[in-house]
Amino acid sequence: MESGLSGDALPQRDGAPVWSADGWNGTDNQTPADEEDGGEYDPESVVLTSIPLPVVERPVSESPRPSKKPKTAGGFIIENSSDEEDDASNPAPAYASNTLKPTPPETQAQARPYSHSPLQQTTTSQDITSHSPAQANTEPAPGATTATAPTASATRSRLPTDIVGILEDRIKEDPRGDIEAWLALIDEQKRRNNVEGARSVYERFLKVFPHAAEIWVAYLEMELSLDNTVEAESIFTRTLRAIPDVQLWTCYLNYIRRRNDLNDPTGRARQTVSQSYEFVLNNIGQDREAGSIWQDYIQFIKTGPGQIGGAGWQDQQKMDVLRKAYQRAISIPMANVNHLWKEYDQFEMGLNKMTGRKFLQERSPSYMTARSANTHLENITRGLKRTTLPRLPPAPGFDGDQEYLEQVRLWKSWISWEKDDPLVLQPDDQNTYRQRVLQVYKQALMALRFWPELWVEAAEWCFENNVTSEDGQDTGLQFLIDGLEANPESLLIALKHADRIESTQAAREDDVNKAALVQAIREPCDRVLETLYAMIKKLKDQENAAIAKIEEASLSSAAIGNADADEEDEGEIKERPSAESIKASKIKAIQDGFGIQIQMLSQHITYVWIALARIYRRLQGQGHGRSTPSVGLRGIFIEARQRGRLTSDIYVEVANMEWDIYQDGVGTKIYERGAKLFPEQEDYFVEYLRHLHSKRDFTNARVVFSQTVKRFKEKPELIPKLKPIYAYFHGYEARYGELAQVKELEKQMTELFPEESSLTHFAARFSTRRFNPITARVIISPARQMRPKAIMQSVEQPTFSARSSPRPVPQLERSPQLPVINSPKRPFESTDQEDFPPRKLPRGASPLKGAAGRRLDQQRRAQGQNTHSYVTAPAPLPADVNFFLSQLPPTETFRGHVFDPESIVRLVQKTPVPSFSEYRAQQEGGTQSTAKPSILASAEYQPYTQAKRDSPGPSGRPASPYGVNRGMAQGPSYRSSPLRPGSSGSYEPPPAVYAAPNTNQFNPLAQNLTPGNPSFAGWQGAYTLPSQYNTAAPQQQQYGGYYQ
Repeated sequence: MESGLSGDALPQRDGAPVWSADGWNGTDNQTPADEEDGGEYDPESVVLTSIPLPVVERPVSESPRPSKKPKTAGGFIIENSSDEEDDASNPAPAYASNTLKPTPPETQAQARPYSHSPLQQTTTSQDITSHSPAQANTEPAPGATTATAPTASATRSRLPTDIVGILEDRIKEDPRGDIEAWLALIDEQKRRNNVEGARSVYERFLKVFPHAAEIWVAYLEMELSLDNTVEAESIFTRTLRAIPDVQLWTCYLNYIRRRNDLNDPTGRARQTVSQSYEFVLNNIGQDREAGSIWQDYIQFIKTGPGQIGGAGWQDQQKMDVLRKAYQRAISIPMANVNHLWKEYDQFEMGLNKMTGRKFLQERSPSYMTARSANTHLENITRGLKRTTLPRLPPAPGFDGDQEYLEQVRLWKSWISWEKDDPLVLQPDDQNTYRQRVLQVYKQALMALRFWPELWVEAAEWCFENNVTSEDGQDTGLQFLIDGLEANPESLLIALKHADRIESTQAAREDDVNKAALVQAIREPCDRVLETLYAMIKKLKDQENAAIAKIEEASLSSAAIGNADADEEDEGEIKERPSAESIKASKIKAIQDGFGIQIQMLSQHITYVWIALARIYRRLQGQGHGRSTPSVGLRGIFIEARQRGRLTSDIYVEVANMEWDIYQDGVGTKIYERGAKLFPEQEDYFVEYLRHLHSKRDFTNARVVFSQTVKRFKEKPELIPKLKPIYAYFHGYEARYGELAQVKELEKQMTELFPEESSLTHFAARFSTRRFNPITARVIISPARQMRPKAIMQSVEQPTFSARSSPRPVPQLERSPQLPVINSPKRPFESTDQEDFPPRKLPRGASPLKGAAGRRLDQQRRAQGQNTHSYVTAPAPLPADVNFFLSQLPPTETFRGHVFDPESIVRLVQKTPVPSFSEYRAQQEGGTQSTAKPSILASAEYQPYTQAKRDSPGPSGRPASPYGVNRGMAQGPSYRSSPLRPGSSGSYEPPPAVYAAPNTNQFNPLAQNLTPGNPSFAGWQGAYTLPSQYNTAAPQQQQYGGYYQ
């Protein structure tokens, strides 16, 4: 419980602070009084006296809890809550009916028993427990401080039909988090046709979420449905400049077109609409969702006076305006940029083909840049939720935290993409570049309004680029102001705002100007302090309300248990925990839960005061104690102590500044004061000892250490906290102390911490943060001590095949008894196995890759053979992928040209491959198909007309997928060909087109030459057929069908 003292009261004499002579080194005739206030300050005590609220005392029978007797069986209570399992021996207290008496805040009763965790208690401002339902909504008495500390009794007392009241209670409890309650309340007011109520809710909602474009649009549509043009125009004035939302600007255009009849003979209405379009496009036209607005604008121009293609001045003017609109639209990355380009192409080519080609050629680079940027932007923003209803970020580790962080990452990726200027706007159009970046920042902040880092990043970008608004104001500073309005508890935004003010406003030497600058800097920090103190007060009130509910539930359970005591069977012994123990455990759980939240807020408050202390010290120096307003370091420290809710960190910071900067002994006095206020914080005593050592006050350091250890040993639960204190003192004595003292400390550490070995303490003497010579082992034999571990291969760990293939398969082992198979380079058909037996042993992998490898795989599948020519263990990858990876040679063996992977993949995608049924139909047909050739990668070459053979020579051996003539061109012998496995050379693709003697273009992959082909005559004299090729009858064609 809180003490009744307010803050860290300072000793005073005649209204002035009194300091000891060795305290502040002041000049105001101080007297030693620091010890007198040793027990007066509690860092968690800021108590505002409040008038207790009257409660109606009533008998138990009038309690909201049902008084029906619980069911019993054999003397035991069944079908009852655990809260009612209290000792029945406690007598029920007697109440005088209809008597009013004040109840202390800590014992104010709640009508509903405790049923939720302390973090989920929802309370309302009606902190009164009344006898009659009519008094349920009575406001607290004037001056009561519990207006923001509601309880759950009013919420429970509302009837289920009181939907508006229930929603209002939810909104009051959580205005920024419960958006569903806001929207449900708006819908409820509309359902009741309560226009004024709906308008009031809209205004309240938009104060909390001023950039919620969706709600602004709904508010606007409601006003327009009532034909309230004055309110509609007021909404446009308040929102258009501040909210870059396409839907909102579209509503503005619709309103303008609704108010201006285009059939006006004077033409003023059309001119007004045209100006409105220009105004909208100048502000929101760069948005990637503004394509519909551009499309409407172009259609609006087309419907204007004049004829496209006419010779009059009005016709020419219309064409110029339309051309300008098209040219502006096609340079913006939008979803319909391709459609707009096609329309522009038709427009230009429909007027004049010669001039149209000129205009299209000039604007083609801008269009291509916008189209590629739009594609890239779609990839970046995939999964992005462009909403204007912000959500509070979930706490780390709770539901939705990763999804929220993913949205933050996507928005930052988009912002970074815009900053990189992919549209190349900075050199020529700096204003458009800034407009695009600012627009993305604003749209991101509409969705991430409660993410302070984004507000600060937007402000920093504006500061770096000197961005100002149209009226000359600093846009970055406005970001910080709006961000602090959205996140009044954000220390980051407040400190950034203060830093900006201190950096841009130079302080003069006179005290008046320094004080004015300090107050300007302090303003955003005061906003944060007020918010945090209010949050702590609200948590304390909720804690008191939850404890009061437990108290009331305990009394009700005791009354029920006492009434049933006579019904219990004689001789039965019931073992149930006492009511007091149950109540105490629940109260402790609530206090612990709220205590963690309050401690976290206290940390934030402390660091705000620390930041202010540093600012005051920089601008006003050390100061001289209490004053109004506060002056200097000491003045702000006194003010912080008066406000309370401080942790030990501020004592450490202020004391260090007093000693390190001014060499003032008051720093030690501050440490002594903090030791009384925080007697169980081990980190604070470590800093205290470090301070005494820095002063070379070794005697007092040992005294403080021994007293702290003795005090902590008195409480067994505090012994683990001695570890950092012993670790620091042991390290200091090990470096600068005597050996006997070091050994004594190690002995004590071994006794206090038996889980740690004595060797660990001994090693700590010689170790530093960077190196530990005891645990670091010396390598004596690298060959024996640094052998790599044999890690079992798995799917998660990449391994290597026999040919360094990237396939995750185990090491292959060849067997001398492997069966002989066909060569993977020149496979035989199954019908020719007896005439042409295979002559090669199987290899681990084939050097074929690319399209040739795919054709080989399809041929093997058509022949019913195994697609793998080597023995492998079962691989997790699909067979096709395994085969493709097996064709890839080791990377270190490649010495040829590097091809563009994207182009190769695109070629593979666009190359049609016939199915096996089509291939077999072509083979069985016996003649070349007369159907129209497909569009292939090599469609510009003449198709090969020979259907019965693959080789251009008399050889009966099937042709290599590389093309036989290419192999012949390397020399008269196959053994000297680079296609031969194991040869010194490696295959490199030839140029795409060969010019043969006395022939047209020749492509070995598109056609095979035979003596019957007219083109063969030019190649016959230049190449000699290898002697090892036999002259058997032509084989059935294998690859000819692919190139038709």
